[in-house]
Amino acid sequence: MRDKITGVVASLVILAISWPVVADPGKPVAVRWWGQAFVTIETYWNLTVAIDPYATRIGYDDPGVTADVVLVTHHHADHNNVSLLGTDAKSVLGLDEAGDVVSIDMVLDRLPNQDEPTVTAFSPSAQYTDHAVRFRTIASFHDDQSGGRRGKNAMFLVVADGVRILHCGDLGQTKLTEDQLRQIGNVDVLLIPVGGVYTIGGKQAVGIVEQLSPRYVVPIHYKTPQLSIVLRTNEEFLEALPAKYERVTPPGNTFAAAQGRGASQESPQVVTLHTRPWTMPAELAELYERKDAVCRTSQAVFAKLSVNQMNHRPSNGTHTPRWNAEHMMGRELGFFSRVFSGVDSAIPHINLNPEQQPPDYVAAHPDWDGNEEARQMQRVMSFTRRFAYLFDGFGLEAKPPGSWWTVRDLLEQMQRHYDEHTAHVKEKFELPDWPDD
Repeated sequence: MRDKITGVVASLVILAISWPVVADPGKPVAVRWWGQAFVTIETYWNLTVAIDPYATRIGYDDPGVTADVVLVTHHHADHNNVSLLGTDAKSVLGLDEAGDVVSIDMVLDRLPNQDEPTVTAFSPSAQYTDHAVRFRTIASFHDDQSGGRRGKNAMFLVVADGVRILHCGDLGQTKLTEDQLRQIGNVDVLLIPVGGVYTIGGKQAVGIVEQLSPRYVVPIHYKTPQLSIVLRTNEEFLEALPAKYERVTPPGNTFAAAQGRGASQESPQVVTLHTRPWTMPAELAELYERKDAVCRTSQAVFAKLSVNQMNHRPSNGTHTPRWNAEHMMGRELGFFSRVFSGVDSAIPHINLNPEQQPPDYVAAHPDWDGNEEARQMQRVMSFTRRFAYLFDGFGLEAKPPGSWWTVRDLLEQMQRHYDEHTAHVKEKFELPDWPDD
């Protein structure tokens, strides 16, 4: 059964401006818009937060996505279809049954060597990973009459890898109060309704934007060709938005945001997203699948190994299995992030590749079991797919910025690399000094 979390002890709520950094600075998060107010936030640690999933009867298809936690800003059918995310996600309701905003301050996290992520009330004394995602509610109104017409609305502030993301839900206020601004603090990504009728309209949304001064502003909840609900388009909003906001339209429904990189408050961006992911050309998709298939085979081999086996130094002087695992995922992450960084400055080059020689090697995570190292490979595999839309416009024989290889050569090299190093590890299993556990 789906877990429903409708309240948290109020004393645990800490104002956003005083939140300690619970993040891994520099890792980019992917923000995806699926139509209406349905958004997912995906992190490098492969944690996914979904907000306001719609009922498909409003015109949008089921995109087939999953999440670890689903946040619901209010009880309207175009925002609260938590079943769209499957049965494993926990749902967190921003309003109680009486329609009042619930005080929520929670953390989504998965500790190393832990099979499943957890969603718990934030506690200053608890231990979290650097990759934990923290989220809280901020009370607001669904109209500009203090809730007199349409009641209340819970805005959600999500902090993931240092990126502060505010989802406004069905905000109806034309101006935020000083108390709301104090609770929100700085905003990196603002997801704001602009379609009017049931929320603020385009010009009113611009007023909220100017109050918050986000680095990125993403219009949501407006009329698109698929939507059957009568709303206005985003044109009024885009026309009224100050000229300093650079207009950016990625090729799909995804864009990257990272702490301290990309757009700034002085040079902000308005990001207009499509409602579906970018579609890979067929040959590129085939190359990706070949690489990923070999990576999955590698994961299956490593997932069976204990901590002791991962750290075993063979008597023949070859690398430990852990070195091979870190090297394989480090190479893929390093090469792909360099390419992505050359196209989008919000994505840094991430170098986790270990030193080459066994005597000099220091494991990044000597306490991880093989299953966790396999998850790390999966994280990198997801990372390279998550931002693959940045290959848009590059042919398979082209060398993207920062790449030593063509797109085709890069994918084929990564396929060979996983295959080669996994074979090396399997050979160690036959050595006389290979430990049983």
